[in-house]
Amino acid sequence: MDDDPSLVRSLYGKLQLNYPVAMGDAKLGELYGGVLGLPVTFLIDRHGEVRAKYQGETDLSKIEMQLQSLLPLH
Repeated sequence: MDDDPSLVRSLYGKLQLNYPVAMGDAKLGELYGGVLGLPVTFLIDRHGEVRAKYQGETDLSKIEMQLQSLLPLH
């Protein structure tokens, strides 16, 4: 939030992320229920619904488990 976009793009490329990263400000944070501190991670489905919110540093395996539970079974 409120970081220099060029720094975020650089880190995004360095980490080779394969998912979208959004930048925001206090106004956007309020729309997502308030962001009281960073980092914060939202799991948002394809319809724009927030399915999970992780405050603070989060174990990526925890997010992956939540994500897997939301994916349709094939």
